[in-house]
Amino acid sequence: MGCATPDRGFDLDSFHPSSDQRLIANYYQEEALRLRKQADEFDARADMYERMFGPGSDWVSSAKLLAESYRLTAEDRERLAQEHLEAGRDIRSSASTRRPQASSERTP
Repeated sequence: MGCATPDRGFDLDSFHPSSDQRLIANYYQEEALRLRKQADEFDARADMYERMFGPGSDWVSSAKLLAESYRLTAEDRERLAQEHLEAGRDIRSSASTRRPQASSERTP
């Protein structure tokens, strides 16, 4: 089985009105939180490695590099979450500004 992506039941890349944009945004927000926690864990490891091996150790620089990478990815996920929230608001506001057709009206 390996590294197969789990089926979430929704397309994370979709901005289509039929997609639940809040659900997608929530997924990205949770992912960002998880990534920030991992970054914090690597910061703690870098501190520990610095005490053990000294500040110039490859262990320290590698842990710091990983922490920064996780933070950058978290920022990207937060940006995606915001884009999906905005798309959801745009969809709702455009739907609410459309006048529903009365049942007696006919479309061509």
